[in-house]
This record gives sequence, structure tokens and C-alpha cells, in this order.
Amino acid sequence: MHHVKITRTQHPVGHGGFHSGLISTVEGRPDGIRSGSERPVANFSYVYDCGSERSDAFNSELSLYRASSSGKTDVLFVSHLHADHINGIDRLQAMAPARTVVVPYLDTAERLLFVLSDFEQGTASRSSLDYFEDPVAWWLSRGVERVIFLQQGEPDDAPPPRDGGPDGSIDGTSGRRPIELEDAPQKKMPASRLATHLRAPHGITDENIIRADPTSRDEKTGVFLAASGSYLQLEWQASRGDQWDSADWILLPYVHPVIDPTRRRFWADIKKALGFRGNDKVKLVERILENLRSVENSKTLVDIYSRHFSGGHNAISMSLYSGPLSRHGEEVRNANVWSGQWGSSLEQPAYGRYFWPRNGIGWLSTGDAALRHDKWRRPWQNFFADFGDRITVMTLPHHGSANNFHPDILKFGLLQFALATTVEARNRVARLRETLGEVERNGIRTRVVDDERLTSFTVICERSMS
Repeated sequence: MHHVKITRTQHPVGHGGFHSGLISTVEGRPDGIRSGSERPVANFSYVYDCGSERSDAFNSELSLYRASSSGKTDVLFVSHLHADHINGIDRLQAMAPARTVVVPYLDTAERLLFVLSDFEQGTASRSSLDYFEDPVAWWLSRGVERVIFLQQGEPDDAPPPRDGGPDGSIDGTSGRRPIELEDAPQKKMPASRLATHLRAPHGITDENIIRADPTSRDEKTGVFLAASGSYLQLEWQASRGDQWDSADWILLPYVHPVIDPTRRRFWADIKKALGFRGNDKVKLVERILENLRSVENSKTLVDIYSRHFSGGHNAISMSLYSGPLSRHGEEVRNANVWSGQWGSSLEQPAYGRYFWPRNGIGWLSTGDAALRHDKWRRPWQNFFADFGDRITVMTLPHHGSANNFHPDILKFGLLQFALATTVEARNRVARLRETLGEVERNGIRTRVVDDERLTSFTVICERSMS
């Protein structure tokens, strides 16, 4: 019997972000009884954000992740480009390299905002300037084989439909597309994969980026632009050469739209300060880089940034849902579509032992998404609203900052845990205790995942797939 086990961990790295997921598929006994001799048919791993202001804590957790993931990362999701979320990527690529990266698509103005934010905070580096100049080359130079730039959401972008069975067939027997697999440990054992479902991008594509093809799930290498609503799904097959079936687990990223007059005014002032006219992006990037490398001129650009974004600009940030696709509840439980129940568990010293024997836990990570303001929060809520019957764990936006928080983001019916990834004693996060208090008043447990090993937060989900 084909069995899947998903282990997701928010690692204790201090102020930063390092979340990992390990997906193992196992061929067990036909009667479904588990045994210690089971051998995984396939292991997949993913990381959401990879950085910290505490390098010692991060290095320790990265070593543990490397051991559990067999020294590889199938997919790296990057919420945004602030240093505390990405400064561990080079170490990850050295120890457990990622083959695929999913990251928000940023135009020249948005990339400049992140660079100037680093300058203002004193964290600017050659690496951040290189990313501003050419994000495609930045990723490819780090050994990444496939980059998926995800656009901001549009009104017609939607998550995948949830009305199908949890393990429904997606391919007929006619062999409409070729299937190529690496040999499983035993040739007749089942195989599985993470299939990518990309949606065609909106608007004009940069000449260096390929438009995503929504009809293909093959893992082609290259650099792609895709629309929100794209996702990855676990798939399995009963034997080599058999049809692929879609398993009840997805990774669903989303970047909420940011329409902001402040950004337009900022960009106009930047061009004016540079004395730049026209629309030649290459020349504009070159002009900006020249000024950033001058102490006096870079200060002028930072002053413009500070004048327009005195409270920071945490807006372009990618959230990630990790969890079941099927709906929770008796409404879908019948002999035709339900082949097994999710069993989920959380074992934490602070809480004791929790079990969810018939409910797969969905986890929603939010990076530094700017969810305080209605114009940015509502598209985000609309996109994830249909998963309210699955979302049980949320990582609070911007480490729990009150500047990014709104009580409405807690309106998921099954939400039970909210995490803040910071060191509270440092007062690094604006009014963190205010946010945590509001969460607790809504009957939701809070947890600060700091740099102490015992604050790690791990959830395990398991079920039969056939």
C-alpha cells in the first residue's frame, strides 16, 4: 500500500525565516499496517525562505536539514528579498542545493526598493546589487536549474479547484505524454513526483524569461514567468509505466497585488534625480548602479526611498500554502473518492501532544506580506479563503509585526496556531506583544520560534494514497 508522510518544520533560527518540508512516499504492507522496515520510494524536500540574523542558529538548523533531506532541496520558495530571509541561500546551495526556485517577479522599480531598503539598514552587499542588475543570472550562477518568477495576483487568478477526489487519475491509458522516471529502489515499487502546474503569465514577458506553458507538467530547465494560481502537486503511480494519479497534497504560492500611488511617485523622483528620460531599461539599470556605487549619490537615492517609505515597504512578498487539496469534512467522504484519512500530529513541550486523526493540517506561511491594509489584504484573503477548512497553522506576517497584521487574517475556521519567527527579547519587531495578544483573544495559540532549539515547531501528516 502506498503511504505518504509529510514533515514540516519552522526552524529556530532567530529573527529570520527557515521553514522546511520533507515528503516521503513509501510502499508498505498490503494490509496497511506500518512497519519499521519500510523503504521510501521517493523523498522530496522544499524550503520556504532561507535566512537569519543569527548565523550560528541558522548553521545548526541547516546541518540538521541537510541530514534529513539527503543533501538536496527540490524546491526553494523565496517570499521576498530582505536579507534576513535570503542571506542563507548560498550556504543552502553549498550543503543541500535547490534545483528549482519559485520567487516573486519584480520589475526594475521593485528590485530597487529592496536594494535601497538594504542600504538604509546597512545590510547592502555586492550580492544585492548583482540581483538588482540581473536576477536571472543571479539565480543561475548559484546552480539553480529552473527559476519560476511568480507574478502578482490578478482579479481572475484563482487556486486549483477542490471538487475532485483526493487521489483522482489525471492521465488516461492512451499515453498522451511520455513519462520518464528514475528507477525506484526496486523496479516494481511505486514512484512519485512533484508535478508543476503553471499558469500563463499576464502581459508582456521579458525577453530573457519564457512564458509558462499551462499544458505542460514536465520539469523543463530554464527561467519561466507564471501567473498566481500556479502550484505544485504530489503525484504517484502504482507501477512503472502506469498512469499518474494526483495525490492529495499541494504547494500553493501567492503574491497579492500591490497597486500603490507612492510607488509611482517614488519612481518618478528617482528618474528625476538621475536626470533619466526614456524607457531603455538596460541603460536605466546601468545609471542606477553607477549611482549606488557612489557614497554621495547612493545617499540621495536612499533619502528618496526614506521620504516615500518611512515605515518600510513590506508589500511584495509571497505566501505559501502547504497542505491537502481536498475539502475537509464528511461532504467528500464516500467509497468513490476517499481512499484514506489524514492523520496529523504535533508534539511540542509547550503544548503536549496533539492529534488530528481525520484532518490534514494546512500550513500558511506569509513572509513579510503587507496584510494590514485592506487593498492588499483582501485579494490575499479571497485567494486563500476556500482553504479555510484546512489551514490550521499560520506563520504571522513580518515576524508578527503590528505594521503588517490585521485581525481579519485570522478568519480561517480551523486556525489553531500562529507563529512569530523572531527573538522577542530583542524588540526587533514592532509591537509584537500587541499582535500576539490579539491572536490569543481570538482563541488561537501563539508561539515565538526564536533561536532556542526547543522552540522549533514541527507538524507531521500521514495517510494512505492507494
